Amino acid sequence: MSPQRGGGSRPAEHTLDNGGIALNYAEISGDGPDLLMLHGLGARWQVFAPLFPGLRDHANLWAMDFRGHGTSGRTPGAYRLEDYCDDALALLRRTRTPSIVYGHSLGGWVALSLAAEHPDLVRAVIVADSAVFPEHIDPDLAVSYLSDLPLALRSVAKSLRQLDPDVMAHFRDGRLTENYRPTTLLPRVTCPALLIQGDPGRGALMTDADVRQAMVLLPRGRHVKFTSLGHGLHVEDAGGVLETVLRFLKAL
Repeated sequence: MSPQRGGGSRPAEHTLDNGGIALNYAEISGDGPDLLMLHGLGARWQVFAPLFPGLRDHANLWAMDFRGHGTSGRTPGAYRLEDYCDDALALLRRTRTPSIVYGHSLGGWVALSLAAEHPDLVRAVIVADSAVFPEHIDPDLAVSYLSDLPLALRSVAKSLRQLDPDVMAHFRDGRLTENYRPTTLLPRVTCPALLIQGDPGRGALMTDADVRQAMVLLPRGRHVKFTSLGHGLHVEDAGGVLETVLRFLKAL
């Protein structure tokens, strides 16, 4: 049975049992298509709070805590990309598919994977500052933005205190992305795909080389770059990111 939809503007939190793993997620009822929001490494669903007020008039919002993050269950030894894809797929199947998937960082890899593997469930993807080709990503840089949030969102920094340390162990030794093959994955993402890039000089992880290669491989790729923002795009300038996302949604 599907959970009762969240009412008003406040997120309604629920728990989804995914094969014995308790996944925490939130929903805000809104007008428009379902939009699933997937956070980055070390974060939790609350990191998208700056976007909720502007998005709820245009979409029904879903946001989850990946396993090992926030208040979702822990699965030591099982923090590979395919495990996170399984989590997101469990929630995606509760939405009114096909849905739009917004993924930040780690969530971007998951969003692209879902679009390639389950095209019937994904209408479009938004990839927010993911290192699309992550061979040389700095693990510390990938989560550093969480400790530099504006005062109004400083509480979100407790995401790092809730993080299972084994998540970072998987990331640092390469297990998390060992089966991620972007050069063969991206051509299979046949839905519209928007890449939102920050400034690598300010700590953004999506490089210009990432964008050039991805735009060749993505059949329906689009790209927007924010030269004044770092990795935490939607935290640093929610208004600018919101405007970009709404423009993309309207074009759909």
